[in-house]
Amino acid sequence: MEGWPFPTRPSCASDKSNAESKAWVESYTPFSEKAQNAFNKCQFGSFAARAFANFPDDVYRCSVDLINYYFVFDELTDEMDANNVRVLIDGVMNTMRNPSAPALKNEHLCITMMRDFWLRTLALKATDSFVERFLRDFEEYLETVWQQAVDRETGLVRPTADYFKMRRGTIGVRTSTTFMVVVEDLPKLVAEHPYVETMIRCSIDLSIMSNDIYSFNVEQAHGDQAHNLVSVTMAERDVDIQGAIDIISAEYDRCRLEFLRHFNNLPDFGNPKVNGVLERFCLRLGSWVTTNDEWSFLTPRYFGEEYEQVRKTRTVKLLPRI
Repeated sequence: MEGWPFPTRPSCASDKSNAESKAWVESYTPFSEKAQNAFNKCQFGSFAARAFANFPDDVYRCSVDLINYYFVFDELTDEMDANNVRVLIDGVMNTMRNPSAPALKNEHLCITMMRDFWLRTLALKATDSFVERFLRDFEEYLETVWQQAVDRETGLVRPTADYFKMRRGTIGVRTSTTFMVVVEDLPKLVAEHPYVETMIRCSIDLSIMSNDIYSFNVEQAHGDQAHNLVSVTMAERDVDIQGAIDIISAEYDRCRLEFLRHFNNLPDFGNPKVNGVLERFCLRLGSWVTTNDEWSFLTPRYFGEEYEQVRKTRTVKLLPRI
């Protein structure tokens, strides 16, 4: 991240909300005791503390719940076939559109968790502009999770362009960055301005590239590497692992410069309040990229117990297939 001007400063005030969110997840018993312990070691609250630093306590609590929800949803749907994922995501979206409707008997825990999270989010006095965008973006996220399940069943390895299109959904960055203005009004005209949309896309793509490089070793060891940019690049460009990483790294540098060019030339909408919201939003986009990189070396999720050494050396030993 050398030369990337978006430092993160996690707030100590996040500790209480992180503990509450951890207890919130555990109250639904999504995993076995062993799997829950492994989940907790990933310290998703540490991610949220950087990405959503200095938010009011009630807003931050919903933010960390959202991050935890993503990872619970990801872990559980990874074990489902496409038909069951389809049923689940339809149930989640129905609940988001009608959060006050009575719960169905024996509904999936991901639906129950979403209802609780979404009702508390709306109670923050979420702006209309946020609610409209978040519902749209979250549905896109869910649809791509279903498509990933279909690809998993068929063994499809997509070409790079198609992969990026789908991965921009499954990684969940767009919905997370949309949440950064949950109680602020970022008008549609501003949020969908070409400069702003380019910065959002760049923050997503930068997150994809770093995440897929960092997670590749674990995923290939478990035979789950088809949904990973390294594997996609190897297949498409006929290169080995290091060759693929070199290609991705070059694209990362290009994308990084594109983000910075747009950040340094933000449009002026003639309204100081709107301009202020936009600037804060774009700063948070940059900090998200930093957070994604830093957090990857703070937990054993991708590099096992050697994560600190990997952070220093930036080298890994290829794990054997399990």
